[in-house]
Amino acid sequence: MNWQFINDLQDIYSLLDEIGAQTAERDYPILWEKIHATSCAQIGRMLAEKRGLDVEGAALACALHDIGRWFSGRQNEHAPKGEEPVRAFLSQRAETKETKELIIQAVINHSKKEEVGSPLEEIVKDADILDCHWYGQDMTKPFHIARLRKALEDLNIQT
Repeated sequence: MNWQFINDLQDIYSLLDEIGAQTAERDYPILWEKIHATSCAQIGRMLAEKRGLDVEGAALACALHDIGRWFSGRQNEHAPKGEEPVRAFLSQRAETKETKELIIQAVINHSKKEEVGSPLEEIVKDADILDCHWYGQDMTKPFHIARLRKALEDLNIQT
């Protein structure tokens, strides 16, 4: 059992509980933020293992990718707004400086789904798209649909 990641999730849930108590109007409820963070982390783990990347770093990046929305309550421009909150969250973690910077960049760039980024950014983008798809979100943007199809194909899932 990876207790460090379980502890990280507990810290994420506690943070979301604090934020939820302070913010009344949100684009997504705090419950969704918890569910999405957790399931994206697990999807990110699978993608990282399949792609030969750092599984724990991918799980943490995927769990934190919407941290900008957690604080702002809004979807609009939430990825770049996540830079300072994710830096603060990671400042208390044992990851290397390089791993922290990769996670920060993945958070900042995860909404640029039409662009190809670092391998970690790609995992975060794909985990986000897959999770939203599996929870029933309709994909309407052509680059979202293309990314979803490729991610499903990479996992040998036929649509």
